[in-house]
Amino acid sequence: MRQNFIIIILTFFYCATATAQRKCGTAEALQQRVKEKPSLQELLQKNETRMQLGQVQQRLHARTEATPQTVSIPVVVHIVLDDTSLVTAAQILSQLDVLNRDYNAANPDVSQVPAVWQPLIGNTRISFCLAQRTPDDEPTDGVVKVKTAPGQTFSIANGGADAKYSSTGGSDAWDHSRYLNIWVTRISGNYLGVAAPPGTGYPVEQEGVMIQYTAFGTTGSVSGVYNLGRTATHEIGHYFGLKHIWGDDNGSCSIDDGITDTPLQGDNTYGCPTFPKLDNCTNTAPGIMFMNYMDYTDDACMHLFTTGQVDRMRYVLENIAASLMTSNGCVPPLLVNNDASLVNVTDPVGKICNNHITPVVTLRNRGANPLTAVTIWYQLNNGPLTSYKWTGNLASLKQATVTLPGANVAINSYNLKAYTQLPNGVPDGNITNDTAISHFRYDAEATLPLEQGFENDSFPPPGWDLYNPDRSFTWERSRDVGKGSSASALIRNLGYNTNDQTDDLITPVIDPQSADSVFLFFDVAAAVYSDPADTGNSWDTLQVLVTTDCRQTGTILYSKWGPNLITRQHAVQTEFVPTAGEWRRDSVDLTAAIHKGKFQIAFRNISNSENNIYIDNIRIVKKEVNPTLREKGVLVNPNPTDGIVWVTFYQVPEDLQQVSIYNVHGQVIATRKAADIGVGNRLTFNLVNEPNGVYFVKLIYRNRANTIKLMKVR
Repeated sequence: MRQNFIIIILTFFYCATATAQRKCGTAEALQQRVKEKPSLQELLQKNETRMQLGQVQQRLHARTEATPQTVSIPVVVHIVLDDTSLVTAAQILSQLDVLNRDYNAANPDVSQVPAVWQPLIGNTRISFCLAQRTPDDEPTDGVVKVKTAPGQTFSIANGGADAKYSSTGGSDAWDHSRYLNIWVTRISGNYLGVAAPPGTGYPVEQEGVMIQYTAFGTTGSVSGVYNLGRTATHEIGHYFGLKHIWGDDNGSCSIDDGITDTPLQGDNTYGCPTFPKLDNCTNTAPGIMFMNYMDYTDDACMHLFTTGQVDRMRYVLENIAASLMTSNGCVPPLLVNNDASLVNVTDPVGKICNNHITPVVTLRNRGANPLTAVTIWYQLNNGPLTSYKWTGNLASLKQATVTLPGANVAINSYNLKAYTQLPNGVPDGNITNDTAISHFRYDAEATLPLEQGFENDSFPPPGWDLYNPDRSFTWERSRDVGKGSSASALIRNLGYNTNDQTDDLITPVIDPQSADSVFLFFDVAAAVYSDPADTGNSWDTLQVLVTTDCRQTGTILYSKWGPNLITRQHAVQTEFVPTAGEWRRDSVDLTAAIHKGKFQIAFRNISNSENNIYIDNIRIVKKEVNPTLREKGVLVNPNPTDGIVWVTFYQVPEDLQQVSIYNVHGQVIATRKAADIGVGNRLTFNLVNEPNGVYFVKLIYRNRANTIKLMKVR
């Protein structure tokens, strides 16, 4: 028993140590992006070469010119948590204090840097302030709070992209050219942080750093050995171009961090080592610089950036992120008395589905006085102006939704420009924020049959639309793969590398012209990365939806995933490209969902990081109902028959219970329940083995019956 107890204790301490070790996702996230998009490797190499040359130039300037100017960089802190109160105002301010000390070599523990390296201590002369004005020049405390689902975490994938968009449960970045964005959240995988540096191929709205909330600042929710704010110091070092001090070469000594005054180092360092510490790359004193902010030691043992690292960071700041140096984000704005602003036009935007528009705008009072009246104008393209006189009582820095007079539009693409005039009956004190613009289009409706093989270069095809909420991977045109052609529509789930993201490829509005029935046919090819025999796996899903209200709602008529979807029956770890024989023709009966009115079809991909899905040769057709069926409501055919008989209903009566066939002797030959009625409102009977003669088809309802005579002949 004692032996087992000791094992349990040892296991606990081992696990506690493992989970307590610093883990930065910056290099790993970049490596994953290169794996998904190999062309990024060339960009990263060019960026590294540029910075190597730049930091040399920076060092020469430092020797021959005046001390670099002190810069104050506006910071916006996005608290993205299920309980945003977990990160307090004091905690945020404590982190800013740490950054301002560490980046100006003013941290008290800098004295603990060994004497041999004291001359190498660098001062970036970069300070950080919480933003005092928003991108729209309104007062702010520099903190944005977004409440997530309980326990939600965000991965380091794509530099923590999911935390950086409101559409994926995160917080949208403020203008990267004016602010350093810091997202503070729960990070999955035991990572403490990840950076998305400028110049490395990340979308600009993803640039910034993401920090584990328990390693942010020096008070509040911080815990463990990462309680002195050095995680943010480390990740912002990445943001300004620094690599890990060991070069991320897994101990091979083959790759350096690109800084001449940091000793060559084999691998990361954990804990608080005793100086000097030697390793396989530097095996003589003074050893490795484990107290550098770009190593993995505990917060209490991180003390310095070197002058070489400072040169690199200043080069990035002054040449790649130079707009931060001139940002006015640290300067509080001054409100004028009367300032009516239009934040945006919320409707119409994008594709509209009917020709009547009712513009909706967001009116904001950016003035110090309450806003009680303002005139709002709008114009379509270069057409006439339409005015609306708004009255109300809108407090300073509050906003309201305003619906403007409607208008009819013709088939075309439009710019809608709306603007305010005369707030409270006086000239606007700031006319730079008066105007908002939206772009929308009204396309010609399609009639049946509708066919699309994606042969033309334009994508989406004319009249079609895309829904891509995360602005990442979505449907695209494949120019060299198709079913019987060289083109198709494709979504690259293998490269998407995300979970449960939805992307729609949407048809034009289709007028079925009162067709009795409508059917969809299309070719599909798909594969998976995981073993198709896996159970419990989250698969990519392809769905077909019908929407009759311009995508506000939809009815799912087709949904396939994993083994039911794929056309290559084994796992594919490379990008799937179907052969000519790896396509399947699928069909969907749309009749019940379209209600004989105008509709659209959405081909929906739900990605779960498996592999590519292709669709091609889309055909939507209508079928007319037999006039006798429409007139009588039920049809028995063929009549006479030589064996197979169909009993088809125009609409299935709610009180129908069963359908039976009797011979002339009153014997029951076959019976089918109403619940057996399938696609096309049809029941099938087989009289092949019955003798020729007269039969009776009896329709049995709840309180009545109907009999139809049937002849069997050969």
